[in-house]
Amino acid sequence: MCKQSIVDLKLFELTQKELSPEDFILKRIRELLHQGELQPGARLPSERLLAETLNTSRGNIRKALQKLEFYGLVEISPQSGTRISSMGQETVEELMKAIPVSRDQKMADLMEARFVLDLQCTRLAAERRSDSDLILIEERQEVFLKKFYSPGNKDYLEEDYLFHLAIAHATGNHVLISLLSQLTPKIVTQEQPHLKQRDKDFSRIPGEHQKIIDAIRLSDPEAAEEAMLSHRQWALKRIFTRDKTGEEN
Repeated sequence: MCKQSIVDLKLFELTQKELSPEDFILKRIRELLHQGELQPGARLPSERLLAETLNTSRGNIRKALQKLEFYGLVEISPQSGTRISSMGQETVEELMKAIPVSRDQKMADLMEARFVLDLQCTRLAAERRSDSDLILIEERQEVFLKKFYSPGNKDYLEEDYLFHLAIAHATGNHVLISLLSQLTPKIVTQEQPHLKQRDKDFSRIPGEHQKIIDAIRLSDPEAAEEAMLSHRQWALKRIFTRDKTGEEN
């Protein structure tokens, strides 16, 4: 086994207790790259060896490697193992730094990213939607309304997600669908505890959904984007206010 092709396991010493196992693994790989101990194209140790050395489970190792694979920073092969991307070292380092750490994913940041995705998805949906896409969006709205008007039912937040996901599917762009799917479950999880009561702003959601549907039905991208902009702006403002002051707007 070539020494230059595999990480020296002695460098994997557990020193950061405050990070999740997954984030710690990513941090150590970034450090090894920066120190020059790991080069682009280098082969990583097996999941078993990494798990033993880092005193964690193979499941945590697998999650970290899958995250790196999602961002195109490692190549996983059953035959040859896991290798760091062969891109330039500085490029790989910078891309790894850009991977979000779980504890740094603030609600306002998640909502802002979703805001951008929703606008583009809605515009593209109006341009590209098929009749079956429109039917799915309308069906999602019907289920959402039933949950929304059921007293004490918080599941409407999940149905709201499925409504927006149906719009994303109408774009036909699987990357946009994937990005929205990555963001939204985290938003739903963080937002659920704040749904103890609804203020007057929440009553506007069904009508705003309908305006979005109407614009998509008419294949009017400008009107669709404007309807989504109105729908998302107040929610984004509410989240930013809460993150800043600790209180709802």
